[in-house]
Amino acid sequence: MKCLIRQPLRLVWPLLWTASIFADEIKTLPPPIANDTVKPADDFTLIVLPDTQGYADTRHRETQKHWPEMGDQRACFFGQTEWIKKNHEARNIALVTHVGDITQTEHDDEWKIADAAFKTIESHVPYVLCSGNHDMGYLPQLRKTSQSRASQFSRYFPPSRFTKNPLYDAHFAPERERHFREAGKTENYYLFFQACGMDFLVITLEFKPRDEAIAWANQVAERHPGHRIIVLTHGYLTKKGRLSEPDGYPIKGNSGQVIWEKFVSRHANIFLVLSGHAGESQLTSEGRHGNLVHQIQSDYWYFDLPRIKAGSGFLRILTFRPGEDRIQVETYSPVLDEFLTRPSSKFSLPYAMKKKSG
Repeated sequence: MKCLIRQPLRLVWPLLWTASIFADEIKTLPPPIANDTVKPADDFTLIVLPDTQGYADTRHRETQKHWPEMGDQRACFFGQTEWIKKNHEARNIALVTHVGDITQTEHDDEWKIADAAFKTIESHVPYVLCSGNHDMGYLPQLRKTSQSRASQFSRYFPPSRFTKNPLYDAHFAPERERHFREAGKTENYYLFFQACGMDFLVITLEFKPRDEAIAWANQVAERHPGHRIIVLTHGYLTKKGRLSEPDGYPIKGNSGQVIWEKFVSRHANIFLVLSGHAGESQLTSEGRHGNLVHQIQSDYWYFDLPRIKAGSGFLRILTFRPGEDRIQVETYSPVLDEFLTRPSSKFSLPYAMKKKSG
């Protein structure tokens, strides 16, 4: 019997307007991966959407600055979420995560692209978002981001978008608003999910989380010692796979090194950190309680392979294999219908999931 992800019964809301507006972009994409691959019954999947800033880059046009021959890239964003929708049952997708830099300059036009992309899976697969440096404080005169924490993130993705969606009934406690650190804001919040008899908790933290955000995250973790915790934050590792140090962004907050010291390393049940911002890398560290913490960075916007431009639709597929006590990590583009197979793109991580007898 297949190990199912616990989801509530729900209605599937039609999204015909999205399909009609963007039909030209979506219909040119290659077909999804074949769904006939035989998988062990208890496997389940997490999807990581890396920085999508280039796909929403309709105003700043940084994409065209690097690649003058390229046009509008929003079809890559739509292609990713369309692939997730078509494959969520076959791959037993428990959750989709976005590691930040949803937009390029957090302009209305860019948020509308992100909004349309996520509406594709709104009634099918739960997702968790985090804010990146490109999602706040853009100053046109400087052409720089994160000059402040002003953002439209919570306007387009308010807590009510999730708390009022029946799809998330199993992912919230009865007092749903307590999942959000600040009323009306989604920069720091958490969700539950259950897979194969295991209870998971995903905590998402703002870019360069402030001390008060880290204190809140510590409290959340302390209240849920029986849950397996995944942390989601945008800036955490460097391009070389080391914990990040203080940067040049003027907003106040903590680096990856401090996030590790003040939060991640302190909890025995934190086993995974997902981030974006600075390329593709992976780091496994030992927490204070002897627990292994896998830290995976995914960002294909300005990648070291020249043929990958503005992301080219690549995403991460994390397949949890409880029968083998491991997490298989793959990197795939539904736009190119291609897997990356080098060691930093395809690897396996040990993680104990088997139920202990006796």
